[in-house]
Amino acid sequence: METSPVRSRPEARDLASRASESRRGHRPNRLSTVVSEELLRRIISGEYPVGSLLPPEPQLVAEFEVSRPVAREAMKFLEAARLVTIRQGEGTVVRESSTWNLLDPSVLRTALALNVGARIRSDAVKLRLDLDLSLLAEAAPNLTDEDFEVMEGHLRTMDAESSFDRLQAADLAFHRVYQRRAGNQLTEGIVHLLVDEMPPPSRVVAAPRDSYDAANRQHWAIFRALRDGRTDDALSTLSEHISQMWTWGDSVNADR
Repeated sequence: METSPVRSRPEARDLASRASESRRGHRPNRLSTVVSEELLRRIISGEYPVGSLLPPEPQLVAEFEVSRPVAREAMKFLEAARLVTIRQGEGTVVRESSTWNLLDPSVLRTALALNVGARIRSDAVKLRLDLDLSLLAEAAPNLTDEDFEVMEGHLRTMDAESSFDRLQAADLAFHRVYQRRAGNQLTEGIVHLLVDEMPPPSRVVAAPRDSYDAANRQHWAIFRALRDGRTDDALSTLSEHISQMWTWGDSVNADR
């Protein structure tokens, strides 16, 4: 079993500098977060392959210029996220990717940001689609006049706005009306996690008005179908809407 390599001096100085900035309060992250996020990146990118040993504690302390308790706290996070197994007397071993806790925001965010994200993004689209359709189906019979009034307000905001931030906020708020009405907090929480950690497609950010014109036509179709009691039509349009919006994200990110 191989131990992961020692970092080059320039790389080590950069990592130590990040930890030092965190110490001085220039970064909101705790010292252990700086260490764990960097180790997380190395594991998910394959720099530390499955079955390899992470650097021993003294090496991490020296590389990041942190204390032993800080290094241990970082390792505990990786263990809790199921990326590593800490074996007394043997070291810290990288686990198979199938064991990783992708519902941890840090793990999911890193996986999406790195090249493994092509596979993860595809899985995320399918999961988001299945869960959101489930929430809409549960919510549809229970939506109130007030819910429809709120949803319509968000749609009119999207019709009038051109700022990406405001369009995105109104978009999320529209979907969260029926997600909340479904009353399934676990499913709703997972959907929010997927949405929050999936980076928006660059073409949507660059031309939000054009992108949201198409998206909002689908939003209005979903809204009218729900209001008229045509749940199957609403589900069909929502499926098309999510697939199109997230597929754009896949194609954009695949080109990077």
